[in-house]
Amino acid sequence: MKRIAVAVTMMLLFLAVAAAAQFTEWSAPVNVGPPVSSAANESCMEISKNGLSLYFARYTESWDLYVSQRTSIDEPWGLPTLLPNINNPNNALTQETCPALSLDEHQLYFSSNRDGGCGAADLYVSRRRDRRDDLGWEPPVNLGCDSHGYVNTTLNEQVPEFFEDETGAVVMYYGGPGFIRASRMRHDGTFGPGTVVTELGMAGASAVRRDGLEIIFASSRPGGLGCSDMWTATRESTEDLWSTPVNLGTVVNSNMADNGRLGLSFDGRALYFVSNRDGGTKCTDPGDVYVTTRERLHGKKQ
Repeated sequence: MKRIAVAVTMMLLFLAVAAAAQFTEWSAPVNVGPPVSSAANESCMEISKNGLSLYFARYTESWDLYVSQRTSIDEPWGLPTLLPNINNPNNALTQETCPALSLDEHQLYFSSNRDGGCGAADLYVSRRRDRRDDLGWEPPVNLGCDSHGYVNTTLNEQVPEFFEDETGAVVMYYGGPGFIRASRMRHDGTFGPGTVVTELGMAGASAVRRDGLEIIFASSRPGGLGCSDMWTATRESTEDLWSTPVNLGTVVNSNMADNGRLGLSFDGRALYFVSNRDGGTKCTDPGDVYVTTRERLHGKKQ
């Protein structure tokens, strides 16, 4: 039985490597630097499809959502701007975190513990008419409570991510207490109660490639480097279970540092994350924003 178990594990690892083989290995991470990395605490990266807008949360007196822009992917990020109509600057107890753009980029989803929710932190959505206008967001609305057939519960819902499955349906992955959950968008554009993605086990913030075939997530599970590491799993189709998660390794993760709160670019070639590897003395220290990149192998499709 032990030999069979080992053989199955090795086959799962082989499938994970094969499914991700369309890309090179991740490069050594580089600190994005100011003005995105700051003396404050940054979290939850989200990159626009064209790579020119970076949404994230920053903690000063409270957690608020910001956007930084650049004119080309070869230019540095500009001074972050506080998002209008979304944050609540008059209440330091209100936290807005973990922004995520919809696939058409007309909606911005995020987590907030503002008054009027279903309990703890809920998922909200804001809309804009022009997807090129990073400051054109309308006042957000709650995605609705599970008592009425919607996604939010009395516990925490956070870190939404989106992909499209083989049927063309939009699937939202999001973080619940200890586990990643999945909810399919219904015909009216709403999301119902989520189900736990059990094969990934205990996991935190995640980033899903837009084809739904690769996921990268943060976890402090056994086998890591001491704090929270980034792990990855793959699958051959969105109907399949995820492969056994594999640690991204010492090139990307840093020993005894918190690595996570991540965002994956639309083309899957850039991974933004937060780490306290430079100067942190414990896992909970504030960190800076880093980016690691990879290239698509010639002839491979996403």
